[in-house]
Amino acid sequence: MNRALFQLVAAGLTALLAAAAGAQQPVRIGIVTFLSGPAAGPFGVPARNAAEIMAESINAGRVPAPYATKGLGGAPIELVIIDEAGGPQKQVAELRNLAQRVDLVIGYISSGDCLAVAPVAEELRKLTVLFDCGTPRIFEDASYKYVFRTGPHATMDNVSAALYVLERRPNVRSIAGINQNYAWGQDSWVDFEAAMKALKPGIEVKTSQMTKLFAGQVNPPEGAKSEAWIRSGMKTK
Repeated sequence: MNRALFQLVAAGLTALLAAAAGAQQPVRIGIVTFLSGPAAGPFGVPARNAAEIMAESINAGRVPAPYATKGLGGAPIELVIIDEAGGPQKQVAELRNLAQRVDLVIGYISSGDCLAVAPVAEELRKLTVLFDCGTPRIFEDASYKYVFRTGPHATMDNVSAALYVLERRPNVRSIAGINQNYAWGQDSWVDFEAAMKALKPGIEVKTSQMTKLFAGQVNPPEGAKSEAWIRSGMKTK
């Protein structure tokens, strides 16, 4: 994002907070995270709990200086929490509804959900902060004025994995992958394979298996032999 665009968005958010504070209206923040399904326990519920703790602390003025004033510019925070379960199409519909009820949206764990909601948030001109999803394609495939992300994406993990393989096995001749069949797993394999081919020209790709999300333990297919296997995935208990 260029500096002028950042300043424009910052000015808009400042004006929003100032208006809310002046009228003593709350700043309503939509929080979208998994509250049900396999990703709820390790990812979604802790994210909801953190949002609730932070909102309570900010409203009470208990966060460290220089932010130890009550609310956002004096305006209290109200959270509207939405379950991310259900898939990308459901989340697009949820966002269209949520955007009418909140001032901004923070959320999304699933890479597939992030890819689906980002263009909708842009269409609705609703400030949306993606806090967890790891796919690199959100800003590689498009450019947004109202959508931001606060964390790194998966490319650095997979390039690092390729560098690690070559450090430990400099004479490796073949690689293979088992990844989950959705945006995170697909993008992770694409990045790892590209990094290996760039760093080790002539490397042979034996197989790339894409398994169902949350399918459990998956073993290499019988007869598939490779000197190095890469697996990315969402780990749950």
